[in-house]
Amino acid sequence: MANPPEPSRSRARRKRKQKADADIVLVCNPRAGGRWKELAGILDSEEAEHVRRIVTDSVEDIAEALAETGHDAKLLCIYGGDGTIQRILDRLPLTDMHLAMIGGGTMNVTSRWCGFSSNPADSFRHVVRGYRSGELMFKEIPLLEVRTGNELRRGFTFGMGPIIHLLDAYEKGRKGKIAAMGTAVRAISAVWTPWPRAYRDLLALMKAEVHIDGNRVPHEAFSAVFANVTGQINPGVEPFVDERTRDRFFCAAMAVSAREFTVAMPMIVRGWMPPDKDAFFQPHRLLERFKNPALFSDPRYVN
Repeated sequence: MANPPEPSRSRARRKRKQKADADIVLVCNPRAGGRWKELAGILDSEEAEHVRRIVTDSVEDIAEALAETGHDAKLLCIYGGDGTIQRILDRLPLTDMHLAMIGGGTMNVTSRWCGFSSNPADSFRHVVRGYRSGELMFKEIPLLEVRTGNELRRGFTFGMGPIIHLLDAYEKGRKGKIAAMGTAVRAISAVWTPWPRAYRDLLALMKAEVHIDGNRVPHEAFSAVFANVTGQINPGVEPFVDERTRDRFFCAAMAVSAREFTVAMPMIVRGWMPPDKDAFFQPHRLLERFKNPALFSDPRYVN
């Protein structure tokens, strides 16, 4: 992956010859957050003259467009959010192509985690200039590999369960803050009332057998199961307790009803484990509980 912009500093770099225009491909998803002004700033820039463009209203068309680029493409700049990045990874063959996730979507957890926190147009110009001059630095980042039968997918986050169904419903519909709030309101309504029925069906618990580090989780129904690299699911949603090491990834499993999950949500998004009600009311263990609250977390929340 390409490194994001950083303050200039004196450092010896091995120069390489300027690359042909065919090396760089820019993928634009205009539906990403509806930020047409930002996208126009990229497409109208001088650097955009040196890249091939794939502009589409649907990420479903990207696979065919990428295939047409052949093996000449060495750097893929992605203008879009987490959903666009994931769908590109789903369709991107295993090649030596480098990725620059410059942001620009509704949710940009992945691009920010990779260091692209500035304006997408500025990041794009930095990447293209650096690549063409031979001064662009790259770094390796970890990815999850998820196998389903003979199918292999790569990504930064893997999730299953009714909560994921809601996120998928949002991804397939209109984007933006208002649409996200609408999805959340309908989901909460379905948790506590019979309506809307379509959302209530989405919130049914998932039957599954889950193993973490080779050990089976002693539950059979889950509201959510996550594996993650970045530490964030969505902006502001950081449900993981432990620190990730180089050879591991974050994981969490919630074996509670959607209603209980909703009540505990303010704690979960901050990485706080809900307390175990049975252990909480044992007076003789009061001092021990204050010394190590983690020992008294609800065992149905595996993290």
